[in-house]
Amino acid sequence: MYDFCKLMFELHCPIEGYVPLGAITADQYKEITGKDYVAAA
Repeated sequence: MYDFCKLMFELHCPIEGYVPLGAITADQYKEITGKDYVAAA
């Protein structure tokens, strides 16, 4: 799923929603985007 999320980000699609689903971790989110994951309030 990491590779899928990375591809989606490269295609300019939002991937924030994959962290709460457990598809990627917050650390993986940071690896892909370069930004810290901030959970929605």
